[in-house]
Amino acid sequence: MIVIGADTHKGSHALAAVDEGTGKVRGHREIKADGAGHLAAVRWARGLDAERVWAIEDCRSCSRRLEQALLAAGERVVRVAPQRMGASRKGEREPGKSDPIDALAAARAVVKDGVERFPVAFLDEQAMEIRLLLDHRQDLVAERTRIVNRLRWHLLGLCPELESSLKRGAFNHARVLDRVDRRLRKLATGARVRIA
Repeated sequence: MIVIGADTHKGSHALAAVDEGTGKVRGHREIKADGAGHLAAVRWARGLDAERVWAIEDCRSCSRRLEQALLAAGERVVRVAPQRMGASRKGEREPGKSDPIDALAAARAVVKDGVERFPVAFLDEQAMEIRLLLDHRQDLVAERTRIVNRLRWHLLGLCPELESSLKRGAFNHARVLDRVDRRLRKLATGARVRIA
């Protein structure tokens, strides 16, 4: 059996096939991130071994179309979280593009830990919708956290006593936001005040 690692991007995908037993590289390929490229990937993989599993770096938006095309073609697909590929990447960095290295790292992570230890991809539109909504929520929470942290840094320079009086999570309350807004409006206009 072979494991085919995929490093997915908006315009192209890097693929690397390794033998499951030895981890030896069986081939590399780069394909376009479109229907023709996905079909070419399946043909290429079928020419390498009759038994195979695809290990796709789980990038959500970039990996979704490839994942769906492979599943529709009857291929077996597992998702590899980027942090699980870290150990496989060490020592393999070279100058230039790292996509083939990342594809190889995805495949080797599955070889090292075993296919059964990775989430299996499947065609389920409802699950995909929930996953997309969950990802979007996580993005919004992260963005809000960045905004609050930035505001706190500006407050530290503008009104250190106000910033130090705000407890963790204080910006979850409208009255605190109103208090900060009123205080900022009283300050002399400057770049930092406008940004804050």
